[in-house]
Amino acid sequence: MKYKYSYALDSGIPLGGIGTGSVEIRADGRLYSWTIFNNGGIAEKNEDRYKYFLTEFDSFFAYEDGKTIRILQSFDYYFGANPYTRPWIRPIREIEFIGEMPIAYLNYDNKIKLKAFSPFIPLDVKNSSLPVSIFKFNSEKNTRFFFGINNSFEKGQIEVKDDMIIFKGETSPDDPRYQGNLCVKIIGDEPFSVAYNQIFDFWDDYRSNNLAKKKGDNLAIISGKGSNVTFIITWFFPNFVLKDGKRVGHYYENFFNNCVEVMDYVMRNLNYLEEKTMQFHDLFYNAEGIESWITDLIGAQIATLVKSTWLTKDGFFGIWEGYFDASDHRKVGKYPYTDGPENTALNTIDVLLYALPGVMLLFPDLAKNIVKDLSNRALKEDTPEYVIFSLAFPENLIKYKEEIMKDPTISTDLKKLYGTIKRIANETGKDPKGRMPHYIRYSLTVDTYERIDINPEFVLLYYLIAKYTGDRELLKSVYEVARNAIESIMRTQTMDGLPYLTLPSGIEWIRNVNSMLRANDAHKILGYHSLALSMQTLDDWSWLGFSPYVSFLWISALEALNEASKLLNNPQNYEVKELIEKVNKYLWNGEYYMDWYDPISNLRDDSSNASQITGDWYVQMLDLPEFLDYERRKSVFSSIMKYNYSAEEGVRNGSSNDDITPLGVKLSIQSKAPWSGVEYYLASHMFSSGFDEYAKKILRNVYERYEIAGNFWNHIEWGARYMRPLVALSMIYAIEGMKVNMLNKEVIIGKSKNLKWILLLPTAWGLLIVNNGKIRIKIFHGEFKGKINGIVTTLKENEEIEI
Repeated sequence: MKYKYSYALDSGIPLGGIGTGSVEIRADGRLYSWTIFNNGGIAEKNEDRYKYFLTEFDSFFAYEDGKTIRILQSFDYYFGANPYTRPWIRPIREIEFIGEMPIAYLNYDNKIKLKAFSPFIPLDVKNSSLPVSIFKFNSEKNTRFFFGINNSFEKGQIEVKDDMIIFKGETSPDDPRYQGNLCVKIIGDEPFSVAYNQIFDFWDDYRSNNLAKKKGDNLAIISGKGSNVTFIITWFFPNFVLKDGKRVGHYYENFFNNCVEVMDYVMRNLNYLEEKTMQFHDLFYNAEGIESWITDLIGAQIATLVKSTWLTKDGFFGIWEGYFDASDHRKVGKYPYTDGPENTALNTIDVLLYALPGVMLLFPDLAKNIVKDLSNRALKEDTPEYVIFSLAFPENLIKYKEEIMKDPTISTDLKKLYGTIKRIANETGKDPKGRMPHYIRYSLTVDTYERIDINPEFVLLYYLIAKYTGDRELLKSVYEVARNAIESIMRTQTMDGLPYLTLPSGIEWIRNVNSMLRANDAHKILGYHSLALSMQTLDDWSWLGFSPYVSFLWISALEALNEASKLLNNPQNYEVKELIEKVNKYLWNGEYYMDWYDPISNLRDDSSNASQITGDWYVQMLDLPEFLDYERRKSVFSSIMKYNYSAEEGVRNGSSNDDITPLGVKLSIQSKAPWSGVEYYLASHMFSSGFDEYAKKILRNVYERYEIAGNFWNHIEWGARYMRPLVALSMIYAIEGMKVNMLNKEVIIGKSKNLKWILLLPTAWGLLIVNNGKIRIKIFHGEFKGKINGIVTTLKENEEIEI
């Protein structure tokens, strides 16, 4: 006997709406990771993250074939199947699984086909955040299908109707299922629903034609007949509660009061929801002029928007930086490689730098929500955080020590302390006011204001989204926050006009000195600043002085703010020409920009950083004055392929193979690792710059790594479903040569090569065809008013234009 077995089940297609929780269908046909109950990796309360009220062992699909039952899973005998006592019930031998977010296609033994999906309609937040999963089965002949599911409530009741079952139960108010319910409906001929305590009893009663309507409340089976049979699951679980006890709920609560109302809405609008979802899917995946494996790779990241998001009742939209996959934690033990943040980490700005442009292409309103929320969280005076971050600067700390020698009560009188700190910061100029937060932590509070790259990154995100969406109110209302973000760093952490990094600047150095002195806080004494004010997105990799990554983000942010100032008739203008010359002087080595150089200590890291010219990517997306020409980009990209890329590892963040860094500490694995989010960014940047072959080489490596790992829809960094790879969606514009400036109502389509692919605009989406220099556009959803390649046009749904 010979078996060939390929394990590719560590990820699948998550079904559910944005911010609703989800259930994941994988290649074995089973339903995994039920997080619809405010549980699992999306929960903030740690005790709820380990609760799984339904698992892959708690539901099944099946069909009747003559006198036999086939469980539609490529798995062991289960759900009553038994080769000894019930040999007429068997699992499926083979499943062909095609995952194309937001749809999963399954072919069971070439007899039964399934299309599983949830509505996903770009620009339509309401219908893309419905708590529903839809399963459409097809058979060549009239077939009876079954769906069995265990009760998710321990003290639950199952309400049984002919074509629908409703689960509800008694729970305490602190239970994530409190006041919630779950519905399953069938669309098919001769429907029936029953509730039993034991699956074995059901199969025996079914075979003997002696079914009871109800024999318990442990599980329900719903069934219908036909060549096309549909099962619909809806849910309503409003008790989404934060650590501080505040109930934030879900966006869907604005429209529905229970799972029955959700079901009624879905049934009334099923044709529309499926048609629009299919239109998006077909436009995305039926591309021409682009290899199908590339569209697969890009589309896979859409899974993160379903799996790892919050969309609360009041409209707060949050994306987990990394997803703590508690279901894997429960199976594997303490250290699964899908581990992630055990505490809340939402909307991390340095990761949004990569991810948010992709989100913006699909749901610009959600991208705007993130920017607006973050703009309200800048560091303000007269707050405890302002005191702490002011005193992180030695100039301020020295003066403070002098003050409390004279008046020790300053330290215990909050009003007096605030006044003293503001006065000192004003005297020294080391005023941290305006620093932007790193991420949103538990109870929607801020974690820290430490990182030096965050402020220019926020400016770039703010201006990109304002320019792309044409939202002049956003441009105006957030402008002062963006300007203050720049001024804050200028006042406190620049040298020669460039951001200057000091110790502590990386976790590897912090870890080393804390261990050396056997004290958890040694780094606060041994660093120049008492807080890690020079951390950046590669936070386990210590840099000093000037770095190209931070410097080019800084310069591009200054240019973005210059353009925003001009549009708002503000006099602000930052000079950048000299700054570019200084970056070239300090950091260019003739091939690429070295990772960092400190002119004071004369220490340097000569390695190549894969993210070194990320700021130039933003310059291209924003169509700002360029500071790198084609030859300089070519040299940098060639060097990254030469020094950072290898066939076995992909693109490593850093090129160094040394064990010890120039700072005398052990080199972090972070610098040696490939992050698919960085690789996707690089591919997007390379496509934009005309280096398509480099981009494809990198993408093929990512594709094969994640395919063989079974994590195709689940990319790993700090946890599962990591946010950064959402940058893959930005490749759509890069490949199509798109530039959007809706502040001027202008769209430029610049690619001359022939292609046929999806067109995503801020107010509409449809089909883009480029053929021998001619451009044809057809709108499938929404409406566009503006100029396309200089042609003034108004396009409504189902209208098209040739340019």
